[in-house]
Amino acid sequence: MIESIKRIKKFFYASFAIAFVLALLIPFLGNQSVLAAQMASRSITMSDSGVSGGTISTGVGSGTNVSYKVGFTTTQAAESVVIDFCSNSPIIADSCTAPTGFSVTGVTVSSTVSGGIGSSGWTIGGTNSSGATMGSASQFAAYDATAAAAGAQSFTIAGVTNPSTLGAFYARIYTFATTTYGTYASATSPGDYLDYGGIALSTNNIIAITARVQETLSFCVSGDAPSSWTTTHDCSDPNANVSPAITLGHGSPTPILDQTQVDSKTVYSQLSTNATSGAVVAMRNSTGCGGLSANGGSTCAIPAIGSTASAIVAGTADFGMAVGPSVDDVNGVGSLTPASTYYSSSNYTFTGGATASDTTPLQGATTPSDVYYGMNATNVDSTYGDTVASTTSPCYRVDDAYTFAATAALTTPAGIYTANMDLIATGTF
Repeated sequence: MIESIKRIKKFFYASFAIAFVLALLIPFLGNQSVLAAQMASRSITMSDSGVSGGTISTGVGSGTNVSYKVGFTTTQAAESVVIDFCSNSPIIADSCTAPTGFSVTGVTVSSTVSGGIGSSGWTIGGTNSSGATMGSASQFAAYDATAAAAGAQSFTIAGVTNPSTLGAFYARIYTFATTTYGTYASATSPGDYLDYGGIALSTNNIIAITARVQETLSFCVSGDAPSSWTTTHDCSDPNANVSPAITLGHGSPTPILDQTQVDSKTVYSQLSTNATSGAVVAMRNSTGCGGLSANGGSTCAIPAIGSTASAIVAGTADFGMAVGPSVDDVNGVGSLTPASTYYSSSNYTFTGGATASDTTPLQGATTPSDVYYGMNATNVDSTYGDTVASTTSPCYRVDDAYTFAATAALTTPAGIYTANMDLIATGTF
């Protein structure tokens, strides 16, 4: 009898304890659905983890105009979804503090990868069953009368502004059976959600990388053709520094310039530059009269032929220069365009190869008497000279040939005729 009484007391006490616990839980359970299930495979991928409001104001690292790719798996069909973003906790129905600086105001939802949530027809915002407006700076809400079937869901929220504070923040996701978000009231009273889950995210410091590339320009003028530059194939090659001093004339032992023919010699240049807008090669004459002078530039008895490329006729006392089409040397990149004053494509017999091993390396004019020459006296005598070739983009190891030619007239005074021709390369960075 006594044992029976003891068993009755134990059952009473146990029943009372269970009832007491249930009484404590009822306020917390509220009207939550007993069929709610925790989402599997839930994640939010951020396109940018930088904080907003920092030193980076746009683009990657700015924390602005960020895309959040949301993914999770549901167990029940849903007509609405809510994501509450909190700075303090991912726990459903726990207190929720909006992350500082965070905003999903004005976002769009799109790019469904799988499932129906976020697909065409879903509308952001709306009202809940109590008529309260859904959606805020820290809350994303969307609905569609066509229910998204249970299963894997993946959609993108575009236009998010990240928190302005560094570190972890959280998202709470819930789905509902109706377009009015079930009985959802707030993050602390989410109502009768179907599937739910918490997610942790984090803003991070951005890796700032700086690399400096200095401006470069390498330009050299040589008396030897680049085909002989076989050591380094650039301006540091020993053969690239051969003096470009030339003597115009024919015969021996001393070459003489006369009225019987046109005499020519070729010099060469190579240009390399990383200038964004390329470079210009200009030519300047030291005589001050554009042509060849025997009296220090007081007069040019062998004058500049003119600003239009044309043939030099033996016996007419003319001086000019022709620029051949450029070629890129070993591992070279790019080209230079000759100026029309110094180049006529139909009147320039040219051979040239891209490398020193070519059978026809850069040679300049092969038949100088058939070449059209130019020499703009006004421009070559100006402070910055006359443009003879140019490029509009960076180039590397670009070779050019410059063929100078002259002839004398029967009346050309005897003398030693000279000119110092300066080629100047200018890069536009």
